[in-house]
Amino acid sequence: MEAINFNDFTPKERYEIIKDFLVKMRKAGSKPSKDLHVHRFFEHYLRKFYKLPKQLVNDIAYCQRAMKTHLAIHQTIVGVFGQQADADPVIKNNYISELEEILYELNAECNYLVLRLQDDIDRFCLAFTEQDLKPNELVVTEIVSQAIVPLIIAPELSIKPYFALERPTESELLMKYFIIDGVEPAVKVQTIVEPPKPPPFSNANLEVKKSRLNLQAALKRARCNPKPAENNQEDDHPKLTKDFFMQSVGLCTHAEHKKLKLSRVLLQKRKPKPTKKTK
Repeated sequence: MEAINFNDFTPKERYEIIKDFLVKMRKAGSKPSKDLHVHRFFEHYLRKFYKLPKQLVNDIAYCQRAMKTHLAIHQTIVGVFGQQADADPVIKNNYISELEEILYELNAECNYLVLRLQDDIDRFCLAFTEQDLKPNELVVTEIVSQAIVPLIIAPELSIKPYFALERPTESELLMKYFIIDGVEPAVKVQTIVEPPKPPPFSNANLEVKKSRLNLQAALKRARCNPKPAENNQEDDHPKLTKDFFMQSVGLCTHAEHKKLKLSRVLLQKRKPKPTKKTK
């Protein structure tokens, strides 16, 4: 049996092969649970062919590291507050209670993950346990420890959980519970926005202003002296939205533009034609 490479078979096929082998031994009058060769094969089977679920191993290691970190911060808080006579005991108790609650949660998550790992091992060993063969606990512990312990004691290795809840890192906990020397909270600096500077005063601006005043004066005269023949239905309603807005800012409406244009034409017609004497 030890010459068989069980990696070439599915879990169901492995189970059938081992079960048939052990049943045949029992029928032959041999007790597998008392046979040293069977126990040796069982150990060989565990060491060589059992593969721990990577995600479970990862999360168990993550929970162990997180528990270690939170426990260290817990002890640090107790030590720091114990050295300060004027320390507020309420703040200390709040910090400790919060950390202890997280430690309880981590411990519960880790126990649940270990139970899932134990279920996976039991399924792998099912063909043996059905024949009253129990796996060697020392061998199982050794296999699990070799996979998990290196991840726990390797601080340079970053671990992200798959199933467990992600917890704060050591640096994040220190920043949360302690004021670190040389690190000051960021202060938002309000920038003063200067108002826009007015454009430089020039002769061109004077001309524009003068022209606008002349236009407004002409509009005022036209509005004060309307001619009956030139009035229409639109002129009777000066408070129309568009015209009213343009008048309010001193601009010429479309109707007033037509009036001014017509008045200029009439004025030119009234001028006497130059004669030879006036030339």
